[in-house]
Amino acid sequence: MPDRARERALVPLLALALALRLPWLNALPNPCGDEGNWPLLGLSLSRGVAASLPPDAGFVPGTFAWLIAGSFQLFGPSFMAARLVPVVGLLAAVTLAATRLRRAPALALSAVLLLHPWSVAWSRTASVPYALSLGLAALGPLAWWSALRARSPLALVVAAQCLGLGFHFSPLAALPALACALWTALPPQRDALRLPALWAAVAGGALHLVPLVRGVLAMPPSIASPAVGHGRALDAARMMLGDLSGAATLRHFAGVTPRIELLAAAVLGLIALLSARPAWRDPLGRFAALGLAVAAVGLPLMLAPARAWSMPTIDADRYGFVLLAPWALWCAAWARSQPVRATLLPGALALAVTAALAAHFVRGGGPDLGLRVADGGGRYRGWQAPRERIALPALVRSAVLADADGSPAVVTWDDYAFHPIRFVNAASGDARVRHAWVGAELPEGRRVYRVTSGSTALPRWRAVRRWSMPDGTALATLWSEL
Repeated sequence: MPDRARERALVPLLALALALRLPWLNALPNPCGDEGNWPLLGLSLSRGVAASLPPDAGFVPGTFAWLIAGSFQLFGPSFMAARLVPVVGLLAAVTLAATRLRRAPALALSAVLLLHPWSVAWSRTASVPYALSLGLAALGPLAWWSALRARSPLALVVAAQCLGLGFHFSPLAALPALACALWTALPPQRDALRLPALWAAVAGGALHLVPLVRGVLAMPPSIASPAVGHGRALDAARMMLGDLSGAATLRHFAGVTPRIELLAAAVLGLIALLSARPAWRDPLGRFAALGLAVAAVGLPLMLAPARAWSMPTIDADRYGFVLLAPWALWCAAWARSQPVRATLLPGALALAVTAALAAHFVRGGGPDLGLRVADGGGRYRGWQAPRERIALPALVRSAVLADADGSPAVVTWDDYAFHPIRFVNAASGDARVRHAWVGAELPEGRRVYRVTSGSTALPRWRAVRRWSMPDGTALATLWSEL
């Protein structure tokens, strides 16, 4: 029978989750950088044109692009339609995960997964599919844990499929899958290894690895990125701690003072102390603790072949889903014995940091602080939104069209933050405005424009339009060649 009390309790939480995600979804945070890639792939696929990621990104299948293409078919091509994919996918996965639990644990799990600043911020952008990874990293392990307890062949098949689906969005899906494998090999679950249904389920889930393996084999040889800077282990620990407290996300998008970061870490530490005994006594808590351990050790090890394992830059925050999912399961286990504490304390911490993030985007302001975690980096310029609360790439295109007065034009840039202008131009279906990287060969007979961050003067160029953040901080300038 359905758990009516659980469903009634989840409705306001889901409503709040939507309220944190839907307003100004097209522009907050501003589409930047990699968000010029997935939506552009989805646009091509929605128009029946073959498209794929470059060979050096072959470790990620194109499933996310196909989902975006489907959204474009329904709602038309826009940043909002692309961003609806992670929003809807995450909320659906969390809702399904909550159905595996009773009322109190379901509320605790959902509060962490839906209100945490990582979840809110990264589901509001289509630059990476990791919001979907978060939902599956919680749903898959929880479904696996429940299926083992029930010894249900059908439930094992479904759980393995959920775990396998995670590989469509990140190779880091191997970490929750590994945690499930280790848990299965421990007593008293070990006797499940003799179940034929378990191995059939594993084989079915492993089929999702085929596109990933095929892409990896086609990749050119690469060299691991150097772990630059000082205090590499400290950088990694600080980033992962910030992933759980929410401070890493706040730093990435809005900047954060050391005082706020330390306060968030202290509150997280208090929550961990209060939850340690009651959560550990529950089998789900021990399962979640195993997942956290695997994530903390496995994340830097899996990054090592292609990224700096020490996570020295603020954009490493994007991998926080690996830790956040088992943390939500830990809170759910805690809620079995202390439902009020387990829901309110982690939920309040998550919501407080999310509120600080939302306040920044409403007020705006402040310069880019750089990429280095140890040097107080954060507030990446690309994410910052103009006071118009319209996607900056769309504003740039409109300003070029207005100034060119119908004449063909080309807009150039040398800052990867403006990469999504490519999508805006392609989605318009209007070839009057083209785009090019500074230094590339430009088409003949077009007026030349350049867009830059801030308001730095360009000699021999005329300022066409300047955009500011809500508090007046310079955001970007459009220039016309004299």
